[in-house]
Amino acid sequence: MTNGSTDAAYAKTIAEIAAATGFSRTTVRFVINGQAERYRIKSETKKVIEDYVAAHGVAISHVARSLRTRRTDAIGLIVPDLANAFFASLTAELEIHCRRSGRVLLTASSQEDPEQEATAIAGLVERGIDGIVIAPCRSPGASRLSRAGRRLAVVVVDRAFPGSAWPTVVGDNAGVTAELTASMIATAAGAVHFLCACPDLPSIADRIAGFSQATAKAGFAHADRLIRTHASDTTEAGRALMRGFFGDGGRPPLAFICSSLLILEGALQEIVAAMGRLPPELLIGTFDYHPLLDAVPNRILSVRQDEKAIAEKAFDYLVAQMDGRPAQPLHVVVPGRIVNTASAVG
Repeated sequence: MTNGSTDAAYAKTIAEIAAATGFSRTTVRFVINGQAERYRIKSETKKVIEDYVAAHGVAISHVARSLRTRRTDAIGLIVPDLANAFFASLTAELEIHCRRSGRVLLTASSQEDPEQEATAIAGLVERGIDGIVIAPCRSPGASRLSRAGRRLAVVVVDRAFPGSAWPTVVGDNAGVTAELTASMIATAAGAVHFLCACPDLPSIADRIAGFSQATAKAGFAHADRLIRTHASDTTEAGRALMRGFFGDGGRPPLAFICSSLLILEGALQEIVAAMGRLPPELLIGTFDYHPLLDAVPNRILSVRQDEKAIAEKAFDYLVAQMDGRPAQPLHVVVPGRIVNTASAVG
């Protein structure tokens, strides 16, 4: 890796910079590492070294530094699906934090498969990561997130499994779902249905709880009758959930919420397949955002999670552990917001 504006092929080593500027290697290293003030290095000396580095760059041996500090400055990230809109945004935000702090982010996906997740964890640990951010597909046991001879910093995101020993940062799934449901009930002046995948995941269970709370408050006695679930989060699952409404000549509900963009995509595909088009009166709610939602003519209320804040808090908790602070079983909830992604038509 090189720092500075010069091409990497011409970047100078610490020894070369010391020889060229006339200062010791230790002094050069302190300046480059931002420790000039701490070691009372003269401002004139600091300027000479910094000007030289700005002109020629500096080549840093991460292998040598890792052997010396026993740190690799590598962080792992495991999520169910890197193509998922929420996890893609979360990954981008974490990459920004890593880049700013001189670290590298290594990513992997589990596809909601515990065995694939275990393989991903093992692979990242073997590469010597200092910490891992994970959205686990099952309760994260300590034995799966350990590394031989050294403590591994861990932060859990998105899924607040009970009994976690590590900091957990999640969106406000229950609260924002209750808000979304109440708004849609008031707009539709009637029942709202909920199509959701993977109901056993903590994030989805929280969304179901928020939906049930809002429907009960609106006077619907049997909220469970308005909820339809599927074991997988796929477009085919969304089609299957919506297909159930068309049995015996039925129609889609006038207002419905989908627990993910994949479920929504499948539900809309099934409606178009059965009816030839989307009825303009449909009121739709979903989680996360994709620009294609703006192309749907119906009114869509989209829950936007704050990926930037979730990533920032997760990164801060991870670095704190990497700096030697013990992991705390914290549960941090980051508020989301509801966005009207399309205007009503017809």
